Amino acid sequence: MKKIKFIVIAGSSGGHILPAIKYINNLSDIKESNQILFITNETGKKYLDNIKCNKVNKLIVSSKNKFFYIVKIFLKLSLLFIFNRKITLLGFGGFITTPVLMISKIFNILFLSSNKIFIHEQNFIYGLANKINYVIARNAFISFPKINMRSKEIFVGNFFLDRYKPREKLDDTFINILLMGGSAGSLDLNIKMLEEIRVLERKYLEKIKFFIQIPSSHKETLKKKYKDNFFNYNVLLFSFKNDLNFRDYDFILSRSGSGSINEILYYTNNVYFIPHLISRDQHQKYNLNYFLSHNMSLKKFLLPYKKKVMSKFYFNSLINPHSIEKIICYTTR
Repeated sequence: MKKIKFIVIAGSSGGHILPAIKYINNLSDIKESNQILFITNETGKKYLDNIKCNKVNKLIVSSKNKFFYIVKIFLKLSLLFIFNRKITLLGFGGFITTPVLMISKIFNILFLSSNKIFIHEQNFIYGLANKINYVIARNAFISFPKINMRSKEIFVGNFFLDRYKPREKLDDTFINILLMGGSAGSLDLNIKMLEEIRVLERKYLEKIKFFIQIPSSHKETLKKKYKDNFFNYNVLLFSFKNDLNFRDYDFILSRSGSGSINEILYYTNNVYFIPHLISRDQHQKYNLNYFLSHNMSLKKFLLPYKKKVMSKFYFNSLINPHSIEKIICYTTR
């Protein structure tokens, strides 16, 4: 059995997976990569190329059937927990984290293991899985500050991508507009944008360049709709871009997922957020309300007719770009 000292669990959405991978990459800089195990599901498999060290161990287990996932994860991890009695586990939210952390807790009790269990909550409110995980966790790393923090909570700020990586270069002769719908894209945000485009006069469309994230499931349909509305105007459709330059966009329409809202507002407040309200806990609404209460972001959706002019230096003191580094300090000491 390989000597595993760190287990990181994340799946189901980019909001869980991307901060987990950032943690793994940073952890690999100070710990042996072959001592790290990343557990994810079929969604997380799409993001594995973002792990910079190929020596990191990866366990991909389908979670489409929750019962079979629990059985498979128990069978795959039992020997690992027997041979490795002192593991640090960090769950980044979502259903797949709970069985792993629970199994670790059981081994702590039955086999006198000393595994350390931590969780990370990127939203303003806890998701269902993390409400359960909190009971057995040593500490919960939270992204939003609170007046009354619970005993296990440690405020670290939100996950943040690499600030120093190369970013796209935008053409300043255009009014540049970005639509970003989260890790899966967004059909309703695209419908909203198309409604606004249809009422714009052609003379304004000629001055605008659109960068539109479209969901893969509606790729061909949306391509046709944008083509019918744009004629020969400037529009770039994409499913995923890793070099978005938020600072230089004149207007952004976005979901208010925790990762999106924090990274965008670190660079600019020329953004209008529309929360995704289908989720059980409506966490995106609470994320957005926090920043709206601090007068961040735009409160009306209105496409600009001219280039933005920055009247003063923009700085958002509510966002900490070093949250993952803080988590590593706690989980490795």
